[in-house]
Amino acid sequence: MVKERFIRHNSRYLPWTRAAAFAAVTAILLLKMPFYPTPFIALAVIGTGALAFATPSLAALLFIGIIALPILAANFVVGALFLILGFSATQYLGADHAKGFLVIMLLAVALPFHAEWSVIVLSGYLLGSAQGAIAALLACLLLQATGALLGLHDLGSLVVGGSGSGVLWFGPAPQAPFAFGWLAPRIAEANPGSVLASITAAKPVAALVAQPLLWGFGAALGGIFHRPHTGTARLTTAAGIGGITVILAAGLTVALTALGGAPSLRVMLLAGVVSTVIAVIVTTLTEWTFGLKIPETPAPTQASTHGVRAEDADVDELLRMISSAEDALVTRHTSSAVVMLTDMKSFSRMTEEVGSMASAKLVQRQRDLLLPIIDKYQGHGKSTGGDGLVAAFGRAKDAVDAAVAMQRAVTALCDAGASGGSLAIRIGIAQGEVVLDKGGRPFIGAALNLAARVMDLADGGRIMVTDETVNAAGIGDEIIHRHGSFDLKNIQKPVGVTEILWCDNQQPQDIASL
Repeated sequence: MVKERFIRHNSRYLPWTRAAAFAAVTAILLLKMPFYPTPFIALAVIGTGALAFATPSLAALLFIGIIALPILAANFVVGALFLILGFSATQYLGADHAKGFLVIMLLAVALPFHAEWSVIVLSGYLLGSAQGAIAALLACLLLQATGALLGLHDLGSLVVGGSGSGVLWFGPAPQAPFAFGWLAPRIAEANPGSVLASITAAKPVAALVAQPLLWGFGAALGGIFHRPHTGTARLTTAAGIGGITVILAAGLTVALTALGGAPSLRVMLLAGVVSTVIAVIVTTLTEWTFGLKIPETPAPTQASTHGVRAEDADVDELLRMISSAEDALVTRHTSSAVVMLTDMKSFSRMTEEVGSMASAKLVQRQRDLLLPIIDKYQGHGKSTGGDGLVAAFGRAKDAVDAAVAMQRAVTALCDAGASGGSLAIRIGIAQGEVVLDKGGRPFIGAALNLAARVMDLADGGRIMVTDETVNAAGIGDEIIHRHGSFDLKNIQKPVGVTEILWCDNQQPQDIASL
């Protein structure tokens, strides 16, 4: 698989979408093939969906195994071929979160709903031209072979060229499918010659050759729009995908009619209308929900030159490090991000009281507790090298929610007596331009400087945020206190500072007393 050059917005929700798609397709196909009892179908649907959420490649293998048994019960030769080819193809189609495999699954269930052409074009739009075209072409070949084995002339708009006497049909469900009493008779009835004859007898051959190529071409055209879009370009993309679907519908109708195998004009027209509408709707939802974006270009870091050492962990030393590095990175790409900076209250005094070893353990316990919380709220964090943490977030609300969760986690740790000492952190949050390292974490920039100065205003157990960030987060007035504007060191203009009141009955801090 080609490595994806882009990432998607709200990517944390994609596993849920994938799991729902796997579960839905599994349910539809198993209900169409009378073999399994209803309780097992429910378990299979849940199991496939759960695996698709965590390990899509295993979900693809489970799907092949579950679908294979009804096919084996219908025709042993076809079922055996399905298992062999299915497990082999999964080595390729199951990679990259099983996106290619999912395209084939969706095409199989889209045909009865006349939505097949939308899935073709969307496969290119969502996966890219190359991967989408391969998935669409393989899906077409598989569905053509399936239709021929069923003895059908067409499946919706898809010409399969069956002779009318298929070798694959699904009768009543066995009384005890898991006793495998049906297996011996099916093996005895196995006739590879009839299976081969059903496929080779399919015609017209020209249409069966042209069809997969046109499907692949339609997916490749959809891949033209596989890139980030903003503003009105999103609407243009939705219209473009709709236009490509219309072009594919017209091209297939003309080609299949010319080659003598097209289904009725009514079927082709219905598939064109339904597919175009679905393609436009799905594209519009995708652009505004899961649109592509370019990953931040990481700025190379030099730990020996710019790394923060434990003995240099105070805020002023951190700012001097930032100042010394700015000239070297002035031409580097900067990004707009929300930056969080933390440190432990009275760390130097604590070190003197409990000793270096105990304080080092406490710092490590703090990192182990707080860095996963930053990750949970879509942040990218790291240690400053001393007793603090620094993190970048794409959304202001995620940063504020993470800060609240961090303070609550520290309080819970102390209440449980597991901190091994007095532990209190202060947090500053600001937004603006910042250079990110290769892990998407803040390295240098105005936002980092501002977050440090805002944090300087906070006492232990407090969260201070710039007014601009609070407004962007859309936080209600009931849990904030606006302290007004402050002239902060090395900041040109006064900065409005707001405190987040993260626990019940918390009173605002008296900043003037610091």
